[in-house]
Amino acid sequence: MTDNAGDKAVQKSTSMLEKLNLNERSWKFYAAASIPPALVAGLALWYYSSRSSEPTKKDDKKKRPRKGKKAKKSKSADDSTEEKSAAASTASLDANLEAPESMTDAQIDALNQEAQAELAQSLKSRGNKFFQAKRYEKAIELYTQALRFAKDPVFYSNRAACYAASSDHEKVIQDCTSALELESRYVKALIRRAQAFESTEKFRDSLYDFTTACILEDFGNNLAATSAERVLKKLAEAEAHERVEKRSPRLPSKSFISGYLNSFRNSGEEAVATDGDDLSEADALFNEALSFTALQEYSQAIDSVEKAVAAVEKTDGSGVQRVADIYSLRGMFNFLKSNLDQALEDLNKALDVEPSHVRSYLRKANLFTEKKDLEEVSSLLDQAHKADAENAETFFQQGQVHFLKQEFEAASNDYKRAAELDPDFVYPRIQLGVVQFKVGKIEEAMATFDEAMKKFPTRSDLYNYYGEVLAEQGGYDSAIGAFEKAIELDSTNPLPYVNQAISLFQTSGQPDRALTLIREALKVDPECELAVAALSQIYLQMGMFEESLAMLRRAVDLAKSEEEMISAITFRETTAAQFRFMKEHPELLSKMMGGGM
Repeated sequence: MTDNAGDKAVQKSTSMLEKLNLNERSWKFYAAASIPPALVAGLALWYYSSRSSEPTKKDDKKKRPRKGKKAKKSKSADDSTEEKSAAASTASLDANLEAPESMTDAQIDALNQEAQAELAQSLKSRGNKFFQAKRYEKAIELYTQALRFAKDPVFYSNRAACYAASSDHEKVIQDCTSALELESRYVKALIRRAQAFESTEKFRDSLYDFTTACILEDFGNNLAATSAERVLKKLAEAEAHERVEKRSPRLPSKSFISGYLNSFRNSGEEAVATDGDDLSEADALFNEALSFTALQEYSQAIDSVEKAVAAVEKTDGSGVQRVADIYSLRGMFNFLKSNLDQALEDLNKALDVEPSHVRSYLRKANLFTEKKDLEEVSSLLDQAHKADAENAETFFQQGQVHFLKQEFEAASNDYKRAAELDPDFVYPRIQLGVVQFKVGKIEEAMATFDEAMKKFPTRSDLYNYYGEVLAEQGGYDSAIGAFEKAIELDSTNPLPYVNQAISLFQTSGQPDRALTLIREALKVDPECELAVAALSQIYLQMGMFEESLAMLRRAVDLAKSEEEMISAITFRETTAAQFRFMKEHPELLSKMMGGGM
């Protein structure tokens, strides 16, 4: 439940945002939602994939053979016969001297509407046979002639199918657009245009067309649903990769950094002058960096630790007490900026200088957790234990890895051991209570939190996480009280504002107070990822799409890793496609809201 960057996957399953009540109508109306703080895309993709994995009755009727393999063979034979028949018939069509395509525009205009329609259908039928025979140029010619007699969306769509077979994607888009101008709910044209958009890497337009097809057919069109999922993935991955490649390393929000730092007892031990000697320049700068870190002045802390590294390298470390700590602290900040290569280099230097530097092993373990290399994480924790078998931080970090792997009994044992080794370390107690709730040991969990609150009565973060656990169990009134206590103890912590807002929104359905609390959180920490994500979801629930999209764009900007950015983009694009559909098909809004779709 802590905000440790190495434990983000745990947060995904326990986040208070999961308590936003996205009911069945909301899923259809909003398409899908993802859950912060890591902004998981799973639900957005789950919605498409779960719909697409269940064939509709109509599809079943079309595809289900009557008598197993025999029926299948019969179908293949029929297909072959039809192809031969189509090929044979085109020979006679070529010789048809009375074909209406020879008529002039004046002759066509002289016909009554019924005659024009009849001749148009004749041309379309002949075009269909040439299409079946894969004579696409002749089919295109006939569909084009049919359009002289009648501007029918089917004719445009059929001609688009010929262009698609020839990979002329731009003409597919043009013809499908013409078809949709005549019939905006023409699903076949939507899907063909979406496929052409996808082939030309116009993924946002492709997603919109597939999404529209899904909604128009009540999410029962499996082709549209699975295609939407595929295109959404392509779009999100391409944008996220480009953004990550171009952006400079930057720090996450203050609340995220503070959460990470709280998973350690401190950020390092200050250097102390001995025998009346002055501290080295590097040690003095290191102490300064620690002071700034404690004050949450992280940019100044980074500036000081960079200067400390320069001072170390200027003297080759001579006379410097805290060489390993200096490199390790810079490695930690580089990790928080998602500058993983530089972070790894710094932490390796720290361990070269001091092979038993436990905190550097633990910070490396966090880094490899980010990389999802749990085997390397276990190896690093083993090395930390060998360096110091009685280190509370090592047991706590090991417990976090067990939690991540859902090995709850092992995690519980590690948290207990960490609390025994350092009774003043609050986070093992918090996580122990969370595990106990997770496995259904409610009385033990309550006792763990009660004991912790007696021992640490002024810890705002303790009350905040206690409130999260209560809310997870449905005890919203008690949870709201815990969040209020957390805010009372520390009004600069944005998380209890957000969690209280979500609880109020969940229970009362009154958004005003919830919005006020989240805006307060953003005043405290304008870059709080959880507040931005929560605000976007509440706006979405209220039908305030433009405001929700603004927050979702902000969430993309704040994403720390490429994976998180993919998730944020996924939710943003899904929401944007739905909003565009509402604007372009307002006549269907009441049907959607009423659950008719």
